[in-house]
Amino acid sequence: MKKQLIAAAILLGLTGIATAQTVATVNGTKIDSKEVDNQVAVLVQESQNQIQDTPELRKSITGRLVTRTLLIQAAKKQNLDKDPEYLNALNQAEAEAKRLGDDKKPGFKEEWAFFKDNLLTQAYLASVAKNNPVKPEDVRNAYNDMVKYYSGTQEVQLGEILTRDADTANKAIAKLKEKKSFATVAKEFTIDPAGRENGGIPKGYVAMKDLQESATPVYNAIKDLKKGQYTPAPVQGNGNIYAVFYVNDKRNLKLPTQKEMEPILSRRLQSATLAQAIDQLYKNANIK
Repeated sequence: MKKQLIAAAILLGLTGIATAQTVATVNGTKIDSKEVDNQVAVLVQESQNQIQDTPELRKSITGRLVTRTLLIQAAKKQNLDKDPEYLNALNQAEAEAKRLGDDKKPGFKEEWAFFKDNLLTQAYLASVAKNNPVKPEDVRNAYNDMVKYYSGTQEVQLGEILTRDADTANKAIAKLKEKKSFATVAKEFTIDPAGRENGGIPKGYVAMKDLQESATPVYNAIKDLKKGQYTPAPVQGNGNIYAVFYVNDKRNLKLPTQKEMEPILSRRLQSATLAQAIDQLYKNANIK
């Protein structure tokens, strides 16, 4: 738990807050609109305006602040704010802030209070994980479920050309019909910077089963294609994005061994445990 807290202290940023209009109340604790304003400002700035201030973004941030408040309340109920490991991690972070001179900067007091609460949420989640360790049989069952789920499926290495309209996508298809290489056409037409670098073909593979479940339009467009074939018509994605897909390789899916998957499966199972704990906090909460 100590290592998790210290890591959290390093990773968590400081975000200022101020009082304003109440946007939500969690078990009597108010969440002010200024907190949402500050979170929006940070996201917009860090994304270099790629993320815009929208009602949907504010709703999402408000939801995260509600979750954060629930975690803080649960941590204090368990007296984790008095736990020696939490206090030690806090002292280390404070010493580092003083070393860097951050404690002399305007707004540090508010930022530090926000940081302390964020660190406390990490303490609560670490406590839940410690009290609900992943068991070997859980990992074994999860692996067996995965084997059953992917039984008989294939995986593909997909190339893609992304365009902003169907006409451009059709021009790319016309070039492919002229027997030009997919990489050459991708570098000419795709709007994806990475695609222009790698010829539209990333190194990784994706399981057909995953495409079927999470990207059905893509799955339907490429399921019958053989290696070296491309979609004969553009596939419309979100918004006004149109794609041309190319099967660079197709092979039977070979799953890693259980031993190889144990770290990943353990993390997934632990994440599920934490999600269940948060869900229970919501069920027991009075949120307005």
